[in-house]
Amino acid sequence: MKRRSLFLIVVLIVLVSDLVNAQGVLLNNIVVKTMAGKVRGRLTNGIIIFKNIPYAAPPVGKLRFAAPVKPLPWNDIRDAIKSGPTPPNPTPKAGDIDNRPTLGKGWVKGDDFLTANVWTPEVKGSHLPVMVYIYGGAFVMGASDVPLFDGTNFAKKGVVMVSFNYRLGIEGFLKIDGVPTNIGIRDQIAALKWVQNNIAAFGGDSGNVTIFGESAGAISVGVLLTSTATKGLFKRAIMQSGSGQAVLSGEQANRIANQYSKTLHIKNTRDAYLKFTPEKLLAAQPKVNPKMVKLETEDFPDPSGGVSLYFPFIDGDIVPKVPLINARNGAGSTCDLLTGYNTDEMNYFLVPTGLLKKIKLNLVLKLVVKKVHPAPSALIAVYKKEYPNKNLGELLSAILTSYQAQVPTIRFANAHSLYGKTYMYEFAWPSSVANGIYGAYHGLELPFVFNNLHIVTGEKGMVGAQGAPPELGEKMQNAWVEFAKTGSPGWDAYTTSARKTMLINKTWQLQTNPHAKVLAAWKGVRE
Repeated sequence: MKRRSLFLIVVLIVLVSDLVNAQGVLLNNIVVKTMAGKVRGRLTNGIIIFKNIPYAAPPVGKLRFAAPVKPLPWNDIRDAIKSGPTPPNPTPKAGDIDNRPTLGKGWVKGDDFLTANVWTPEVKGSHLPVMVYIYGGAFVMGASDVPLFDGTNFAKKGVVMVSFNYRLGIEGFLKIDGVPTNIGIRDQIAALKWVQNNIAAFGGDSGNVTIFGESAGAISVGVLLTSTATKGLFKRAIMQSGSGQAVLSGEQANRIANQYSKTLHIKNTRDAYLKFTPEKLLAAQPKVNPKMVKLETEDFPDPSGGVSLYFPFIDGDIVPKVPLINARNGAGSTCDLLTGYNTDEMNYFLVPTGLLKKIKLNLVLKLVVKKVHPAPSALIAVYKKEYPNKNLGELLSAILTSYQAQVPTIRFANAHSLYGKTYMYEFAWPSSVANGIYGAYHGLELPFVFNNLHIVTGEKGMVGAQGAPPELGEKMQNAWVEFAKTGSPGWDAYTTSARKTMLINKTWQLQTNPHAKVLAAWKGVRE
């Protein structure tokens, strides 16, 4: 009798255990119906996460080098729990700073990579504000589902966060005969249309969408904000370290395409490029570098100053004109804008070259500055007065930071503020990585915006071994969320007269007309 009772107890324990496990699976898995089919996400730490949801069909076969089209519907429930493939892109190079949290580990192969990820606090009838992130990487690197861009902390603050992949490099931005222009930007527009059509099922409000991006992602935001092809797709925009002038003319895009034809010994046609597998095409991509192409024309400068080839290009369609010119004519004025840059942007690019240490003579500095300014001596004199404690190498970095980030950002803010609500920031908190030599470098604001500082703390972490103040990450993300919710990050709006700019550091200071003498020195240059 005792053996039978023991047997029944054991059976009962097993049944209860199975029931608990089954309930756990049911509770932790959430199913949402999109227009293409149902997807299953995972409840993790109170946030529902969906990964790898197709917003467009795989760009293979007839759809390779073609504009994105809607994904084919599916009947079964599609698992959206694990990360998926990425666009073809090179493996990031190792350096002083570990950039894998922002760029990933490189290409994760697979055809179905035009996908989106969603983080949401709830999925039923919430009408929560939506934030859509567009990653950077010079239009040749990166992916949406990397550690730093985890949107959990955004969702915890009451927004639905979305990220997505888009095509890069040759397949996304090279001007090829017979191929739709600016395919990478067309992918971004397709993803935003997917958000409009599906985000309500994830608890989001399609009428309150904020797009935000950094570097190439911010350049993309500037293009999208001023393009006629994006009407009604978003309400607000955030540009982090991105220029409204960083696009190519049609002639510049032709020069790059012609150099590829010459180097690869092919015609500049879709059929010629289709003969390359994605693997071979990715290997061929770096065979043309900026030194091989003279991009300056009479009307258009080199957008990157000779360090990059890939940008959106003016096509009279998706990119009708330079975004800054469009903004000056009122394009994008119905959308609220938050824009800014980092104090030491160019250290990220210049420190690893060793160039800053090599500049010991004013003559050498003058020769380098002459490439970006017609009056280098006068410009250098202004910077020496503005930054009396900087050595010559540091002055060069400050000048190139103005050229690439500060001045273009302010010009875009000036243009947008003439018609629409605009807010401005400068991120100045310095990292301790590599003994602090990088300062507030390009991309450093990202772990604060995503409030994921723990991911990038360490000897080669973005914020350095000393870490970063967690309250700064909390406050900065709160400002981004507040902007998405209300249209204001919490400080005075920007105008061309006062130019109110929030200086973000351990303490925050709202400045009036900062860097006025520096800006005056760039008047008429590259305008």
